[in-house]
Amino acid sequence: MFRSFFLLIGFLASMVSHAYATEINEIRVEGAGEYTRITLAADGELAHGIFSLSETGMRSIAVDLPDFRLDELADTPPPAGAVTTYQVSPRGISFHLSHAVTVSRALNIGPTVSDPRHRLVIDLVRVSPDRFDRDAAIDLDRRAAFSGGQVVGAEDMVLASLPPVKQVIVIDPGHGGRDPGALAADSTREKDVVLKTALSLKTALEASGRYTIHLTRDDDTYVEHEDRVTMARNWGADLFISIHADAAANRSVAGATVYTLNSRGQNRVDPVANKYGWHLPVEDGTSNEVASILTDLTKRETKTNSAIFAEILIPELASAGPIVRNSHRQENFFVLLAPDVPAVLIEVGFLTNRADAARLASADGRERSAKAIARAIDAYFDRSVAHTAVN
Repeated sequence: MFRSFFLLIGFLASMVSHAYATEINEIRVEGAGEYTRITLAADGELAHGIFSLSETGMRSIAVDLPDFRLDELADTPPPAGAVTTYQVSPRGISFHLSHAVTVSRALNIGPTVSDPRHRLVIDLVRVSPDRFDRDAAIDLDRRAAFSGGQVVGAEDMVLASLPPVKQVIVIDPGHGGRDPGALAADSTREKDVVLKTALSLKTALEASGRYTIHLTRDDDTYVEHEDRVTMARNWGADLFISIHADAAANRSVAGATVYTLNSRGQNRVDPVANKYGWHLPVEDGTSNEVASILTDLTKRETKTNSAIFAEILIPELASAGPIVRNSHRQENFFVLLAPDVPAVLIEVGFLTNRADAARLASADGRERSAKAIARAIDAYFDRSVAHTAVN
């Protein structure tokens, strides 16, 4: 019954012949509900790359292992959790999935008193099918880079023929048109400062060639808040950045601030999403119970990723100019309400502060802020590459 995930005898013989390869003596897959754990136990540390694959209607987690073999007597019990079967090949092990997951953690554990073996532990958590497919598209390039660009077999020939996938960044210059926003002492208007900063950020991001970039406005036009979020979702945004400039009665207050959604805003997500038709993609035939779980996971993931980006962004902004105390704050801003797009609102400085206003009025000052945001975006998306590294 479970022979579909065991090795063929001929393959075992060929793998045994690799006398100096790291030998795996156990493949164990455990779990239930949202969480699944894969454990590979071996006589040495396993160099590895981990990738999401989506092809011919099947989703898999591929663990590529450059130098390994499987012990003929390896312990290979039937898999559980999200894994229905697995297949071993000279390239590594592909774990076929019953539902979409992402890798929440992957680490190598060295020998212990109770277990003298090395173990590679991979934790999987359930995500929406749409999130998995987006990860899989990004992993095409990551997997090719891990294998050194070498094409091995028909599967790789298909992967190599596909164009690279770029992350989608939506930049939202606040205010505009009839809404000037805050005013500086010299009558500089927030709507003008943030548009120029947004255009500078677009230029900085385009220089890398990594991203597809959209602006919610690129001239002096007012765009309704709900339309800004709808644009981001329609464009398939991987990150939404709303740029503003602040004002305060105390003119000594200066520095940048980064906002993510607070708990009150989280309570608004569902009713606002229903009002404006921001429905999350769920596969046809999914039960209401499972659809509800997937929706909750997506919203939780969006909140987490927004906070992660904010924490990456703050030190970069600090390198470009002053930041306020407690610079990562939470608020109930409408433009942060998308259920499936990580989002931040950045106040790049205070127009009511003389030094901040002068910095933001200068092309050099705006460019420093834009480049700081661009560096944070690069660092945020570079996190996914960590799965190809040996921990």
